[in-house]
Amino acid sequence: MDEFAEAIQDLGRETRAGVGPMDLAVLKRLKLSTASAEIIGRLLLNFAGTPWTWLLGMLALAYHFAVEAQLNHSIMHGAYAAIPGAGRFTPSRYESLALPFQSRTWGDAHRIHHANPSLLELDPDTAHPLFRVHADTPRRPWHALNSWLGSLLTFEIWAWDYDSFLKRTGHRPARDRGELAKFLLFIGYQYVLFAVLAGARWKQVVLGTLAASLVRNLIFTGLQTGSSVGALVSTLHAHSVGKKSVAQWYRFQVETSKNFALDGVWRVLCGGLDRHIEHHLYPNLPPNRLHGLSGRVQELCARSGVNYEEHASFWSSLRDSLGHLSALSSPG
Repeated sequence: MDEFAEAIQDLGRETRAGVGPMDLAVLKRLKLSTASAEIIGRLLLNFAGTPWTWLLGMLALAYHFAVEAQLNHSIMHGAYAAIPGAGRFTPSRYESLALPFQSRTWGDAHRIHHANPSLLELDPDTAHPLFRVHADTPRRPWHALNSWLGSLLTFEIWAWDYDSFLKRTGHRPARDRGELAKFLLFIGYQYVLFAVLAGARWKQVVLGTLAASLVRNLIFTGLQTGSSVGALVSTLHAHSVGKKSVAQWYRFQVETSKNFALDGVWRVLCGGLDRHIEHHLYPNLPPNRLHGLSGRVQELCARSGVNYEEHASFWSSLRDSLGHLSALSSPG
C-alpha cells in the first residue's frame, strides 16, 4: 500500500473514532424538523383555503420529503449504526413513508453504486433508462430531453429501476413483490388517506402532494447530478473494470465524484452531497463529519496527482453536469 492510500485510511480511522452521541443528536434534530414539517404541511393543505397557505403547505411537505431522502441515504450507509442509542436509525430497521420505495432497495442499489461508481452497466446509476450519462450508452429518442426528463419523477422511477436492476443482477429474487407493496403503501398514505380526510378539498391536497414530490425530485436530482455527473467524473473511469490496488481504488472513488461549496444551514440539509468525494471515500461517516476532512483529502490528492474536482458553488457544478447531459442529448 502506498503513502496516499495509507494516509486516506488513517484519516478515516481518526474521524470515525470521534463519531458518537453528538452526531446522533444532529440526526434526531433533523428528523424532528421533518416530522414537524410534515404535520404543518398536511394541516395547511387539508384545512387552510387560500393560495398562500396552499403554497406554504406544499413547501413544508416538500421539505419533509427532501430531507427525509437525505436522512435515508445516510442511515442506509450505516452512518449511525455503531452509536449507542441509534435504535431504529440503522439500515435493517429504518423505513420511511416519505419515499416511494423500500429503504433496503436504495441501500442495496447504492452499495453497488459505491463499488462501481460511473462504471457502465455495473453502476445502477448509469442504467436509468431516462438518463444518458456516457457516449457509449445507446441513445433513445427521449434522450433529447436528457437534461431534465428523468428529474421530474426521480424517486418514483427509481422504485422500479432499482428493483429491476437488483433482480437482473441476482441480488433479489425475481418473484419478490416487496417493492410493489411499498409503492402501494406510499400512494395510499400520501395520496389517498389525506385526500379522503380533506373531503371536498381533495383535489388541492392531491395537487399539493404531487407538487411537493416534484420539488423534492428536482432538488435531490440536482444535488446528486451536481455531485456525480460531469464531463470528467462520468467518463474518466467508465470502463475501469477489474481488480484495483488499494491506492487505485481510492483514486477511482475520488475521480468519479466532485464537490461543490455550500454554506450555513444548506450544508446540513444537503446531507453531505456537497462533499461527495469524501462521502465516497468514507461512506459510513455521518454527513456532518465530511467537511472537516475535505481540506486534508484535497492536499493528499494534490500530492499524489489525483484529480480532485471542486466547484465554487452548487450552480457552477450543476452547469457542468447539465452541459455534459445536454451534449449527450443529441446523436453521436
